[in-house]
Amino acid sequence: MRNASRALVVLVTLACLTPGTVWAKSLAVVTDGKFDEWGGRRPRVTDPAGDGQSEGLDLGRLWLADDGQALFLRLEVGRETLLQNSPNQVIGNLLRLYLDTDRKKTTGLPVGSLGVDLEIRFGERRIIRYDAAGNATEEPPGAGAVQALPTFSSDVFEIRVELPPVEKLSGKRRKVRLFLREEGAGGDRLPNAGTVTYKLGKKAVAPPKPIALERAAGDTLRIVSINVEDALIGVVPEIYARFLQSIQPDIVCLQSLREWSASLTAEYLDMVLPLGGGRTWTVTQVDDIHTASAFPILAAGSIDANLVTQIELPAALGGRNLVLFNIHPPCCDNDPGRDEEVDNLMATWRDLLSGGGPFAIDPEDPMILLGDMNLVGFQRQFRTLRDGVFVDSSNGPDFAPGRAEGSLREAPLRHTHRRLIHTWRRAGSDFSPGKLDFALYTGDALELVQSFVPDTEGMPQEALDAAGLEAGDTLEMSDHLPLVVDFEPR
Repeated sequence: MRNASRALVVLVTLACLTPGTVWAKSLAVVTDGKFDEWGGRRPRVTDPAGDGQSEGLDLGRLWLADDGQALFLRLEVGRETLLQNSPNQVIGNLLRLYLDTDRKKTTGLPVGSLGVDLEIRFGERRIIRYDAAGNATEEPPGAGAVQALPTFSSDVFEIRVELPPVEKLSGKRRKVRLFLREEGAGGDRLPNAGTVTYKLGKKAVAPPKPIALERAAGDTLRIVSINVEDALIGVVPEIYARFLQSIQPDIVCLQSLREWSASLTAEYLDMVLPLGGGRTWTVTQVDDIHTASAFPILAAGSIDANLVTQIELPAALGGRNLVLFNIHPPCCDNDPGRDEEVDNLMATWRDLLSGGGPFAIDPEDPMILLGDMNLVGFQRQFRTLRDGVFVDSSNGPDFAPGRAEGSLREAPLRHTHRRLIHTWRRAGSDFSPGKLDFALYTGDALELVQSFVPDTEGMPQEALDAAGLEAGDTLEMSDHLPLVVDFEPR
């Protein structure tokens, strides 16, 4: 009993030694803001609740991990915020991360007990690196060294910070030190005093299993969606042709294609993706949105500037009609416009299930909602689309878009060769790469076979050669990356 009591005292003492050294937890993290990989791991630091400024963040628990190339933070911030918005914008912040990667107080920018090598100002969208003498160099967040998900507002985030190469990290034990603070009077700090020292894992995590561009064996429905960035498909048609030929989709959903007519899109697809057997592509268009199908399009309707179509699937794919929403709500800080459009979209979805809407459907037909959703504002817009919870109650009662399942399922969209999920990036932007494109579907009628984001920049040469692609293809195609989803009927 005496030894057991002593052991308990030791455990309690160790638990109270925060901040302190946090032992390495090498982890294969996909930075998606969902935290599935973290499992039951304990937070490394827990900051007391209610010690931040009244209208600022109230930093809570912090988890840390790494994969040998990047440091991962899972961070609770105490209230809903847009991580890349400053306080003079909607639900912004002045949160900063101070990171000392060489653990030398005499190098970098002196901040407290740290010699800071990297400072990340989230709300201000600034990434600042300091050399040994403390001289600052800024880099655009769009370069991707720092990524945080979700891109829309939340009270908890998953953050990926690229680390210097291992040989540049000081000491054999490869430790980094850090703390977070919201600037301004009464701004919260985590930890409240001192720093957190994190010891990186001894070995880098193995690369993820590649996702093949080829379809799985058997009969599947393949859909590709891409925002073509103001008709770049017409500027680099040969690159789009290469990409489409490598993917071989049955349905092509395009957004931001204003300069082309539906007939021109059909002509282009007939040229680069001939169907054979005398069949031709069918294309329906609303504003900048085009839905092209290798199967008959039976009906179509518009919701604001978004498009819903009814597509007849062949017997090999269940022989039912697919209801497909191809959408592109307003971007950026236009939350009111986005609120209105997502409400109207889901009101149409509800009407279709109940016998109304722009055309008649079987209420058990498979249904898919995908596209560039521009979810860079309030998280309520994502809940509306996934869960059928309206922003404006005047749109009528909330409902279950997934029918008996309740919510729609979300297709995971990992890059084929990297543990990244962003679908938008622009190297010189002051916004970090983000996830703006989604695919949601009725899980009671569709089985997701695979889903992925092909990013040629992150593909090895042998994979590019096998697919007939070039490393710069997706970068030249658009500032959005394509998303690909494969389904089987249930």
